Amino acid sequence: MNESPLWTRFESCPLCASTDTVLLRNDNCENHPIWQKGLPTTLDWMHCQHCQHIYTRNYFTPQGLALLFSKANQIQVAGLNLDHERARWAPTVERIQGHLQQQGWMGDGMVWLDIGCGSGGLVITAAEYGFSAIGLDSRVQAVEGIEALGYSAVLGNLMELHVTDPVMVISLADVLEHVPFPREALKRVHSALMPGGLVMVSCPNLDSGSWRKANAEGMNPYWSEMEHHHNFSRASLMRLLAEEGFLPVDYSISTRYKSCMEVIARRA
Repeated sequence: MNESPLWTRFESCPLCASTDTVLLRNDNCENHPIWQKGLPTTLDWMHCQHCQHIYTRNYFTPQGLALLFSKANQIQVAGLNLDHERARWAPTVERIQGHLQQQGWMGDGMVWLDIGCGSGGLVITAAEYGFSAIGLDSRVQAVEGIEALGYSAVLGNLMELHVTDPVMVISLADVLEHVPFPREALKRVHSALMPGGLVMVSCPNLDSGSWRKANAEGMNPYWSEMEHHHNFSRASLMRLLAEEGFLPVDYSISTRYKSCMEVIARRA
C-alpha cells in the first residue's frame, strides 16, 4: 500500500512488538468483492523474524474503515439460507454446550455475544438452543437484517466492547484476523466474560493442508483479502489465547470458509 490517510503502518510486529520484520510478499486486491476506488490496490504481507507472525504492513484508520464498510459482501449480511446456517452452526453450539456442562435452555441469563455477527447465522442458531444471543457488527446492513428477523443485534466493534454484566459465551467467528491488534481485542473479550466463560475463535489456519495446497497452486485467496491483517496457525492462535488468560479446550475444523479452524477456550 502507498501512504494514505485511509491507513497507517504498523511500527512493529502487532503480537510481539519486534521491529525485526521482512516483506514476505505483495498481492493485488482489486478483485476483492467490496473493493472500490480509494481502497488499496495491493497488500504487503510482513513476516516477523522474532515470533514468526505474518501480518499486513498497514491497517485501516477510522476513515479507511468507513470506506471499507460502506459496502457489504453478500455473505456478511442477513438473507442467506438459514436452514443451511442452522446445520453449519449447530455443531459449534453443541460443543460450547458440552464444555459449559449446561444446556442453554437450562440456565437463566446464558448470554452469548457474537462479535462480527455478519449474516446472523450463529446468533439465530444459539438462540434456538436457548441462549440469550446478541449480535454485534460494524455494518449497519448486518444489524438491520438480524433485527428484521426478530433477533437482537447492536452496531459496534470489538475494540470498543464494554459490557455492564459479564457474559457466558463470546464468539469471534472469523474476526480476530481483521483487528489490527489481536492482543488488545482478547483483553477486552477476557474482561467481558464471566470467570469460566468460553470464547470461540474461528479463522483460517495457514498450517492446514488446504492452505498449503492453495499456496502451491498459486490460488490462495487469503493473500488478497484486504479485510484481513493477520494469518494464524493453530499453534500460534493457541499460544496467543494462553498468553492472554485463556485455556484452550477444543480444536476443530470449520467448514465455514476455506482452510478454517475453530478453537474454544475457557477464561481463567
